[in-house]
Amino acid sequence: MRGGLLRLFFVSLGLFGLAACHAPEPPLRVATSQWVGYQPLHLAQGHAFLPPDRFRFTDFGSNTESLRAFRNGNVEVAALTLDEVLLLSDADHDARVILVMDYSEGADAIVARPGIARVADLRGKRVGVESTAATAYLLARALEIGGLTTADVTLVPLHAARQERAFRRGEVDALATFEPLRTRLLELGAREIFSSRQMPGEIVDVLVTRSRVIEERPEALSELLQGWFAAIGHLRRHPRDAVAAMAPRTELSTDGFLQAIAGIHFPSHAENCRLLARSGEQLSPTINRLHRIMTVQGLVFGEAPRANELFDDRPLQRLDCGPDSDVTEDSTR
Repeated sequence: MRGGLLRLFFVSLGLFGLAACHAPEPPLRVATSQWVGYQPLHLAQGHAFLPPDRFRFTDFGSNTESLRAFRNGNVEVAALTLDEVLLLSDADHDARVILVMDYSEGADAIVARPGIARVADLRGKRVGVESTAATAYLLARALEIGGLTTADVTLVPLHAARQERAFRRGEVDALATFEPLRTRLLELGAREIFSSRQMPGEIVDVLVTRSRVIEERPEALSELLQGWFAAIGHLRRHPRDAVAAMAPRTELSTDGFLQAIAGIHFPSHAENCRLLARSGEQLSPTINRLHRIMTVQGLVFGEAPRANELFDDRPLQRLDCGPDSDVTEDSTR
């Protein structure tokens, strides 16, 4: 009897071990925000371009919150801007770019009250901005191009979620902002005086993870990228259907959303293969330019990281980066 019980114990132990070996992996936690360029991730999930139960998306109020969640280890993947990746790198956080999601070509902007017609008119004015977000870089570049510095304006630190209300209440004269807030503010009567269209290639949105996740969850990351490209393809082929699914998340109308993404370029799979090739060396000039401005603004303090310290194309390579690697066309514009 005792022998039978012992055999039963070891059989049960073996079955438990077998079950543990085949336990499903937990979903990858992905941080996003309201930025219109990130919405194809949700389109991919809603249109079943992603395997069910493999990913858990968390919408944050702004990239600043997404950055904090990634830094604190609350998510494995985050949609961020390249300058925010430089903030992580400067603080010695392990952050690896696995996808160039989009380039802002007008979707980030400085908007102001009537009577303020150009950047030079901001002298002495109150300008609302998130201090650690891409819009802080946008403002710094706008002031530089307009012949001003931050000392010439009154900076008002303002979380993205409070910007529309602050504008309505007259608490600021101008805002460094982004879509969908840009469109909503213009509808309130704001006037655009500067946009990312005037600094092409400088505001880049990327998908970031950690080296450990690349090693441990390569299949899931590649599935995430494949779902992204499928969503971009759907957006290109069926823009009205795709936008109707995405617009409600941003509180924009279908036409407003279409107008917003007109200022965004979505690189294709093939273009990503070129951008991330040789450890992202094609983006080295962008990294150095970003780092220079961020250093002047006191946002970073160390030396500019090398591209091969930031970019990792292994998840992308799993989708094949050969000569016929186009998964989808590269633009919805």
